[in-house]
Amino acid sequence: FLLIYFSLISYKLIWYPTPFYDWDESLYIQSGKEMIQNNYYLFPVWQGVPWLDKPPLVPLVYGAIEKFFYFIPPEISTRMFTLLISIVLLSFVYTLYNKLFKNQVLSTLAVVTTAFTPIFLQRAQVVNLDLFLLLGWLGYILFFDRKYLSFFFLFIAVFSKSLIGFYPIFAIAFYYFYIFLTKKVSAKEFKKALIKLSLHTLILIGWFATMFIVFGNTFWKQHIIESHFRRVTSSIEFHFGQKTFYLDLVKEQYSFLLIFIIFGVISLFLWLKKNKFDPSKLLYSLYLLPWFLFLNATKTKIFWYFFSAIPQFGFFVASSGLMLKRNKKFFLAFSILLALSLIYKAFIQDNFLNTFYSKEEPHYYLSLYAKSQCDNLNVLLNKQSRKSFDELGKLGLLITTTKWWGSHPSMVYYFGKKVNFLYSEKELNRALTESKENSCIVIEKEEKDLVDTESDIALLKTFGNLELYR
Repeated sequence: FLLIYFSLISYKLIWYPTPFYDWDESLYIQSGKEMIQNNYYLFPVWQGVPWLDKPPLVPLVYGAIEKFFYFIPPEISTRMFTLLISIVLLSFVYTLYNKLFKNQVLSTLAVVTTAFTPIFLQRAQVVNLDLFLLLGWLGYILFFDRKYLSFFFLFIAVFSKSLIGFYPIFAIAFYYFYIFLTKKVSAKEFKKALIKLSLHTLILIGWFATMFIVFGNTFWKQHIIESHFRRVTSSIEFHFGQKTFYLDLVKEQYSFLLIFIIFGVISLFLWLKKNKFDPSKLLYSLYLLPWFLFLNATKTKIFWYFFSAIPQFGFFVASSGLMLKRNKKFFLAFSILLALSLIYKAFIQDNFLNTFYSKEEPHYYLSLYAKSQCDNLNVLLNKQSRKSFDELGKLGLLITTTKWWGSHPSMVYYFGKKVNFLYSEKELNRALTESKENSCIVIEKEEKDLVDTESDIALLKTFGNLELYR
């Protein structure tokens, strides 16, 4: 299955390449490119400024891929690397759940369900950090008995998504506390596990301490308060949603497969009860469920946060066949039915072979053209976007970096020079007043009256609804 999956998506990525899309892709690619060019390895940068929201691993890795495979278009090389990571991740999903199922068919069905979930499909084809986070989480629990390998995967998790990467530490610590209290493990083994967990945590905390020493309260505010706690306590930026946002997302992602999930949860409960709720089986079978429950308590609603819970629902789907394993005829019928359902949903209902996540839009062509015409770009956001940002500012729902990206951060990558995103007519007037000889202005056609064409500024070219002035 993984070979077929890899081949199909590789075909899409190689033969139908599309520009890096807004948001994630362009942010990590541009940041990684700058990190490599300027030899920054401890923190990401954006247009020369330290980007303290994120750890450095993911943009640095993608920047290295782009540079090392310079002979391949980055839209292909970086996405193929993403696909390879997703294949390794899916193999981890198989390994984890085969510890429980001990059945190749059910384990493979859990992998197929995971792989064909629309959000997973999207993440497998675009530059992102969510794959790395989940890879670290699964790798840590699978290889916990191997000191250095487990630390390697925890390193990946933490340095891809910061504090959230420590999730396995809490899960495994809770597990060991439970089995120690129920006298299922010796005091010696319990102490050994706790020392290992503590040591891994303390080593990785060193980066946070270093960043705090270097950047002080700026790092604390941007990385800890804004990037972590405010996302839990308020709907920052444009990430609003109902309280049932993630529950609704499950319904949207799985459609008619929800019936398998319901039967799977029931079957899993009966199976766990039969096994007297064995702690190790509980740990492996429900490892990612606390993350999903936590998401429902957060105020900021973002669909890709659900990514790390997807294997849990793939497991629930496959678990619907747990109680049928002993009856070969019923199990065969179930396996065929579920396999056909997954194929129908992926290829017919979701049409994944013809689904692309970006296209060559006006801002893409404008950025490429302006590269040889302008020394810098001043891009005025459209009227509605300016109004939305203004309202968010009044509500206190903006963070330090909110206005770094504009509406199309990919313009920074494709233009390759300084881009200033303007959020008001006042900022536009200042840019016009202070503009140098080869400074350029980008506005939408509907607002071209904001530019005085009787001055030295002239229209260079129009790209769809965007006009480029110099």
